[in-house]
Amino acid sequence: MDAPRTTTSQKNMPVGKIGNLSISRIISGSNLISPNMHARDLLYMNALANHYNTEERIFSTLQTCEEHGINAIVLKNHNFRRVRLAKYWDEWGGKMLWIADVITQDINQFEKLLVEHLELGAAAAYLWGGASDIWYYQNKQDNILKAFEIMRKYKIPAGICAHRLEPIAFCEKEGLVPDFYMKTLHHDRYWSAHPKENRRYMEMYEPLPNDPTKYHDNMFCHKHEETVAFMQDVKIPWIAFKVLAAGAIPPVEGIKYAFDSGADFICLGMFDYQVTEDAIIARRAIAESKNRRRPWIA
Repeated sequence: MDAPRTTTSQKNMPVGKIGNLSISRIISGSNLISPNMHARDLLYMNALANHYNTEERIFSTLQTCEEHGINAIVLKNHNFRRVRLAKYWDEWGGKMLWIADVITQDINQFEKLLVEHLELGAAAAYLWGGASDIWYYQNKQDNILKAFEIMRKYKIPAGICAHRLEPIAFCEKEGLVPDFYMKTLHHDRYWSAHPKENRRYMEMYEPLPNDPTKYHDNMFCHKHEETVAFMQDVKIPWIAFKVLAAGAIPPVEGIKYAFDSGADFICLGMFDYQVTEDAIIARRAIAESKNRRRPWIA
């Protein structure tokens, strides 16, 4: 089969600036490609996503994103090992920018992994949220600063990611000026949300327990009100992710909440059949969020 050509008649999607890059306000996530479904106790979901998202379907999904003006995606180096992702740019005519999620808890490996992502074609990069969260908890906050300085050496837009608010607050206190933050944002008004009284800092990184009252991969933004309030005064572009709480919140609700709450961009994992609807919802939510408290930073 001949590779389809990416259409040039893109639908209008608002954009913002991250460093020197013009990025669509909706960015594609990569967990569905990985696959890493955050499917609570539905053990078959990763296998289902793996069988559904064939190489050709992944490329077709990226192409649909581009047709709707979504010009960026978050990727990891292991995504390129699972499928021949370079083929999308080399053979399918893809133009999509990609932002590297550099995953490691070892600061001594960070630069090596960053370079690997850049050699694969990354246009920007950020420190993995797991590293930020864990290093903060372990009182190794200096590693966050070191990782940022390493990224700065390569003259690319560089960001700091976190699931918890504390690492972002630390960066602000230290006067760090990244090109962007990535911070989870979703409300907790969904039925599988981990009860507030049971939430603990490190629960996301611990083995899932048999106790149903404990954390079960069902909460990604522990303090959404505090996050929204804190980010009001942050002058760095903000990419909000996990805005649907890994599929627990309807797109209309989660996307609107993110933009109304001050996010400049959202990162959203999408199957092919979800792209068109999500793009429509995002354009509408952006247009209707003109009176939000946090001004558009980018």
